[in-house]
Amino acid sequence: MNCINCGKEANEKFCAHCGHPTRIKRITFKDVWADFWMSAFGFDGMLARTLKDLTIRPGHAARQYINGNRKKYYGPVGYFLLMITLFLLLMSLLDMNLLDFINGKRGMFVVPAIQAQEDAKLTQLVLQFISQNMKIFVFLIVPFHAFAARYLLFRKSGLNFMENLVLPFYLMGHLYWLNIISVILFKFTNSYFFNAIVMVMALLYYGYAYSGLISYQPRWKSFLKGIGVYLGGQLTLIVVASLVIGIVIATMAFINPEALKMIKPAKNL
Repeated sequence: MNCINCGKEANEKFCAHCGHPTRIKRITFKDVWADFWMSAFGFDGMLARTLKDLTIRPGHAARQYINGNRKKYYGPVGYFLLMITLFLLLMSLLDMNLLDFINGKRGMFVVPAIQAQEDAKLTQLVLQFISQNMKIFVFLIVPFHAFAARYLLFRKSGLNFMENLVLPFYLMGHLYWLNIISVILFKFTNSYFFNAIVMVMALLYYGYAYSGLISYQPRWKSFLKGIGVYLGGQLTLIVVASLVIGIVIATMAFINPEALKMIKPAKNL
């Protein structure tokens, strides 16, 4: 008989040329379920394992990946982009405007040079730009967290800058589960009360994750510094964003002073 896979002659249970079974069984529910599991959760349950370990021991998962175990977990960047895509897909399915959602979470996208303006026009333009380029904007936050970890808080960890990107990518991606809950609650309650909870949980999650990743100092110290990574990364981002905005405004003033009229504070009538 000929192998159904490669077409060559095969007389044993498995083809000697390609290894395909020569006895073909009927499709069963078990086969369909196995195919679904492999497709939905990755090879050998990779996604399920990633979800579980990022929930209960994120620092360990990041350490495993950094140490070279690249087959056990989804890659940090891939997982991060997967979660953003899932979040945006949910927004689309719920027929929600991302700009409206960001407006309610404006405290998470603070830019002091803009927030100080009484005129909301420029603020809305910036938030609209963020909503239209959310993947890029959120992606850029992660290097600031890695910078805070590598050069400010965990300089003795032995991890280079690229290795310090692993845990923040995992954490930022996993935190999107909370953003998904926040979106659903906003859709049905029109309330942002869960946002404050998300911020607190993000701080605690960062602390818990770094306490599991860093082992050269007491866990409580790594926990506090992990919170510092989140806050330090956000602060560094704000400083850099403020400098960029200052440069843009100065350039506008030099090239076209009339363009500055759009950012003048509105007069209260």
